[in-house]
Amino acid sequence: MGIGLQFESPEGYGSFRKGVRYYFGGDRSDGSVLMVWFAHQGRSWRVHLLMPSRSDFEAALTANPPKLRRASVQHHLPPWLAANEGMNFDDLEDRRYSSKKKTYREQVESRLFKITPALEHATEILDAKNPLKEIARTVAQCERPKSEHPHRLQVWFFAYFLHGQDLWALKQPTLAYTGTWSRSSDAHRNTKFGRPSLEGNCYGWPSAPMQDQILKSFLRLCSEGTPMTTIHRRALLEDFDCVPVVLNDVHTYVQPQNKAFPSYGQFRSVVVRELGIDQVQTALYGAPRMRLKAVVEEGNYTEQYANILEGFEVDAFYTERPTSIFSSEPSEKLSVARGVCVTTGAVVGIGFALGSETGEAYRSMLFCMAAPKDYIAWLYGIPADKLNWPMQGMPSNFISDRGPAGQKNLAERCERLFPIKTIVGSYSGQSKASVEASHPRDRKLEGGPSYLQSDLNVIEMVKREVFRAASDNHSSNITLRLSDQAIHDFRKQGRVATPHHYWQYLEALSRTCAYQISLEQAIRAFWIPFELTVNRYGIVYRSGHFSSAEFRASGIHKKLKLATDAKIKCYRLNLVLRCLWAEVDGRLIQVERIRTSRVDQQDLIVPDLELAKTQRERAALASDTRVSVGAASGKAESDFAAATGKGWHQGKRRLGKPKRVSVTSDHESQIIKGRTLRKDAA
Repeated sequence: MGIGLQFESPEGYGSFRKGVRYYFGGDRSDGSVLMVWFAHQGRSWRVHLLMPSRSDFEAALTANPPKLRRASVQHHLPPWLAANEGMNFDDLEDRRYSSKKKTYREQVESRLFKITPALEHATEILDAKNPLKEIARTVAQCERPKSEHPHRLQVWFFAYFLHGQDLWALKQPTLAYTGTWSRSSDAHRNTKFGRPSLEGNCYGWPSAPMQDQILKSFLRLCSEGTPMTTIHRRALLEDFDCVPVVLNDVHTYVQPQNKAFPSYGQFRSVVVRELGIDQVQTALYGAPRMRLKAVVEEGNYTEQYANILEGFEVDAFYTERPTSIFSSEPSEKLSVARGVCVTTGAVVGIGFALGSETGEAYRSMLFCMAAPKDYIAWLYGIPADKLNWPMQGMPSNFISDRGPAGQKNLAERCERLFPIKTIVGSYSGQSKASVEASHPRDRKLEGGPSYLQSDLNVIEMVKREVFRAASDNHSSNITLRLSDQAIHDFRKQGRVATPHHYWQYLEALSRTCAYQISLEQAIRAFWIPFELTVNRYGIVYRSGHFSSAEFRASGIHKKLKLATDAKIKCYRLNLVLRCLWAEVDGRLIQVERIRTSRVDQQDLIVPDLELAKTQRERAALASDTRVSVGAASGKAESDFAAATGKGWHQGKRRLGKPKRVSVTSDHESQIIKGRTLRKDAA
């Protein structure tokens, strides 16, 4: 049987008490066994011995039910250090006060030095008639200083001997009892603690008797945006009936009936202790700020998603001011709506509106998701080989705020496509964190008001934002989103941790919730429907004519030309007028603008004005990704410059606020928005 094995007596047995932990100290030469137990006596610990015969000891163990049994939990430290099991005391040195006399290791080594003579004669001591007296006699015979009381030496000897000769069994029990008493207990209820007041040692009252009233006052007066100092001040005046007075030109409070009232420190201490700092800060600052400023994350936003478009979020942002097409004046701001796959972080669709965030921007964004991206590139006048953007598909749900994307008129046209739609509260960015984090960021400048006017016009800015959306799928680092298996697969396949590669990876595994719709379905669902007249040249829209060989071959052109006031249902995409789609006998036919002279094609793009290994692999993947991300952003800017002839950030900041939009710019904006000032226009 091992030295230090711990036993207990379930119901007591002879001199063995119930609830006491007994240590087996070994067999003795007289046929008995040594049993040791520790007891807390006053402010110190004492060690006691029992020496039953081996036969009695074994009978108690084998009785039915047993009178002695092994303790279910075997402690590795003595009872005064039970709370510190498994702790590395060397690592705690930096947390101790700087003026400490000894380190923890110096403490235990000092005690070991004092009991070393007894340990060198441990066999004789344990077999002695009275082991405790033998310990004291053995230590006293040595030439070392006799500064320790025999009782301490006895406790240290058995603590060290019975706990596997662990050096830390000799440590002082300081950590176990620090802070285990409460100032608010009944024994200390009427005692005032803390540093004496400058008004006198006995000035003020203990806070415990006022605790209930303090809490009641705080809960009544607290509100978002109200400082604790204001709550304390109102509590003194309204609940504790204090009166502000001026004494020797110093303002202070008095209580006319000499009743107790709390200082600010007492008030705050009681509130924080009873309610907790998190609840108090939430009450004062609001839940959105506490969630945003949280030191410890409560969970991972994307951990609930595993498939493409299993979660989908939409939101919009504004760009800098574009320059008018026909002048150097600032035009209306461009609203850019983007849809983001929560699982991959990929920007799947983008749409635009001029002047304000509208439902048309979100509908054009949804069309961008549904249509092939080479068709999107054609619509916006971008070479298809410059737009590496394979994301396509529709989600069965999406999350938006209470803006235009959450309005009923959008849902009416898209209800069948989106049976599940979630609208989050206003000013709650973390409720749709993926899309919010994808927006470009502006620096807040000090000084007077200013605005940034771009050298790009509206169409060029639209192209830039399409390039940005495609580029973000190559320049966003999503290493932390990947599972261990995905990390290994990415390294094996030579991928980097970007939304583009994650989308391709999941799509190859058929892990997708996206569904496809035809181009015709997308046009009918998301383009703007309206009616236009037809003349001999084709469909009339504003000052232009739209037609195509297919449209003329259908016969509808001639038929409508011969009819009186005949009109045809058409569809157009917001801010883009490269083509229209006409509804002909239940089919959609694409019609393009008729050129009356040779022009640049760009002129037709007009606005409708896995552990260790895993860790190594993750680091290597992150390194590859950092390089690729930077290069992808640079390539997007270079491609944009090549496509438009203007720089990505080209523009200048002007002082002051934008002037009122001029008549020319206003007219241009109306055309871009698809409005008209002429009565005879369609």
